[in-house]
Amino acid sequence: MTLKSRAITGFRFSTADWVERDRLAIFREQIGRMIVKLDSEPLVDGAFHAEATVRELPGLGIGSWACTNLRAVRPRELLDGTDDLILTVTTSGSMNASQRGREIKLGPGEAVLMSSAEIGSMAVPPSPTRFVGLRLPRKALAPLVSNPENMLMCSLPPNTEALRLLALYISELDDGYRLATPELLGAVVTHLVDLGSLIIGANRDGTAVAEDRGLAAARFAAVKADITANLSYSDLTLTAVAARLKLTPRHIQRLFESVGSTFSEFVLGQRLARAHRLLTDPRHIDNSIGTIAFESGFGDLSYFNRTFRRHYGATPSDIRAASRRG
Repeated sequence: MTLKSRAITGFRFSTADWVERDRLAIFREQIGRMIVKLDSEPLVDGAFHAEATVRELPGLGIGSWACTNLRAVRPRELLDGTDDLILTVTTSGSMNASQRGREIKLGPGEAVLMSSAEIGSMAVPPSPTRFVGLRLPRKALAPLVSNPENMLMCSLPPNTEALRLLALYISELDDGYRLATPELLGAVVTHLVDLGSLIIGANRDGTAVAEDRGLAAARFAAVKADITANLSYSDLTLTAVAARLKLTPRHIQRLFESVGSTFSEFVLGQRLARAHRLLTDPRHIDNSIGTIAFESGFGDLSYFNRTFRRHYGATPSDIRAASRRG
């Protein structure tokens, strides 16, 4: 798969979708050697599993992986001439990384930096492991990190805010709007480079730039993800979100102010959007409007009806009836 202009290329796969007797051959040849340039095999005798979402953005690659019982090697014959840096962050489980005669064991919240220009390997035990990978061109890191080469196969600070936010930010990219325009796409690439630089070890000036740019964007994404996950709770408050994310309420307020909104406006908009989805979803056709309002986080039915009509120009009953006719 090649990148053309501003296009996004990528793919998803799961070995569970393939006939069992063909899994290893398909994974080794069509995924491993042809696409990700790795030679893979089970780490020990027995079943293995691998699934991933891999994306190529302009000048940067990302991947979210879930594996069991797998050893992936980049031998000399699969080196493709690039000298990008590969940042791997384990989000659950454990894995071993080997390169330059060194081996590092990674647990949850730990990361390692490797080079795509050198032979190396990763080993995942039979227990399930999840990790994200970020392929960073050296020229993109140069303004932010003084000597990234010095951090290859070194212990990086574990469980930092930047590490946690990188994994969340990548998972949130499944929301298509983040990649909908060249401007948004360029911002995403910049933010990922910023987060990568903070994890690797940005210099003083690079830290200031990355914190103001990529880290702030990732924090904002984390805030919105937390709100979305807790919409149904009536006690969803600014203070509660700030406590969960270890941010100050004022910091969250400033994040919303930067886009001309407020915490309360965003929460209300998301709750109304959820209610609209439920009202038009055939699976919830038997749920009363009161039940849908409650499931969307509204404790007052009259307030829900009033704000819904103001937002959509129609009552909840009108929207449901139109959906049924459609």
